[in-house]
Amino acid sequence: MNDDAELYRKSNTLQKRDALECLEEYAKKIKWKYFRARVIDIGCGDGSVTANILRRYIPNNFYKLVGCDISQKMVQYANKHHGNSQTYFTVLDIEGGMPSELRASFDHAFSFYTLHWIKRQECAFRNIYDLLREGGDCLLIFLGHMPVFDVYRILARSSRWKAWLRDVDRFISPYHDTQEPEKKIKVMMENIGFRNVEVRRKERSFVYDSVEAVKKAVTAVNPFKIPSDMYDDFMEDYVSVVRDMRLIDQVNNNIDGLVSVRTNYSLLIAYGRK
Repeated sequence: MNDDAELYRKSNTLQKRDALECLEEYAKKIKWKYFRARVIDIGCGDGSVTANILRRYIPNNFYKLVGCDISQKMVQYANKHHGNSQTYFTVLDIEGGMPSELRASFDHAFSFYTLHWIKRQECAFRNIYDLLREGGDCLLIFLGHMPVFDVYRILARSSRWKAWLRDVDRFISPYHDTQEPEKKIKVMMENIGFRNVEVRRKERSFVYDSVEAVKKAVTAVNPFKIPSDMYDDFMEDYVSVVRDMRLIDQVNNNIDGLVSVRTNYSLLIAYGRK
């Protein structure tokens, strides 16, 4: 993934909207610990969702809010801009080995727009289970089906880009092609040991107000190492595929040339207790 934290902060409007709406809906379901709660946000990115959105819902007398991310640059940025005596950020690979000091350490675990990047799903969910204390719970939101993944696949078949996108399936949600992914995830979570499991799939839509906004949003999460001198051409081809998929609409509001880009996608929301 791109680890330009400042670009991600400016371009993750969709992610922030969905995190806020899901927290608004699920805040009453969460079994909040109201004194000295320890909370972890998995895949915190630049830290803005952790500090500015998730923080609003945590009981005021919490003990620690920890954001973690696989990117050291993201963690450094988050600590610089959002760290304080109660909130800090650390490097952690959620599908890697879990440090012993973090096991059974948290009352609540959250993750927003991260788990679709993970190939070893059961490993990641087991690690989340291990992070929780007995009675702790988690709220996880991540992508199922998303048109951007189809765009990557089309570009990966082109002679011009296949060398740079040869490992394309590594960066596509494990649930992109899955029928009824919510059932599959629920079974996995229950087999791991989660209780009170609820997994929902929500069909969502987001409209970018310009092609440039799309380019910035894609660049902020682009996982492919395209050479800088080729990147503008890559984005032009990306937009061409988006046009071919009929995702670009002309906006009828009397402003000549203004276009919007609508993307319809499936969001997966998983809740469970230990």
